[in-house]
Amino acid sequence: MRFFTKPLLLPILISVYISRVKSEKNQLDTFFLIGLVLSFFGDLFLLSKWGFLPGLGSFLLAHVFYIISFKKKIQKPIWKFWPIALGLFATILLISLFPYLKEMKIPVIMYAVVISAMMYAALKTQKRNLIIGALLFLISDTLLSINLFVQPLMILNLLVMITYVMAQWFLVRGMLFSKNS
Repeated sequence: MRFFTKPLLLPILISVYISRVKSEKNQLDTFFLIGLVLSFFGDLFLLSKWGFLPGLGSFLLAHVFYIISFKKKIQKPIWKFWPIALGLFATILLISLFPYLKEMKIPVIMYAVVISAMMYAALKTQKRNLIIGALLFLISDTLLSINLFVQPLMILNLLVMITYVMAQWFLVRGMLFSKNS
């Protein structure tokens, strides 16, 4: 079922994003749209066992494009310890995963740094939907890494999908309703 439903998510969200931007005469954020398209390819790659690295790379690049989109919004001062808190979270997660990562250590470290930066960029916008979307993405990817590298559990598969779908939805909402302010 997942094989057929997961690839539908991003085309639907891309269509919603483009149609809402046009109907509300907002400016389309090309970087954000590229991030959505890269997420779609990440979804496709992750459907196959051989596709983990290309999928990880697609999502890593998607987060880079999301970061660029968020940085185009007005950046506001935030709690000065957020970078430390995010770095601490990523470090604890990586230390916990490290014994299980084998040859995936470098790609997973790179990905953890980028998704933490995406979370930080979302926090700096102080836009609720973007922050919720980034946080849900962080949760989804944390659960996914535990499921893939430590202990595969059916409930984690379900939680990963729920948080991932909600993450992408909140990011689209955040981009639609926050304009550039």
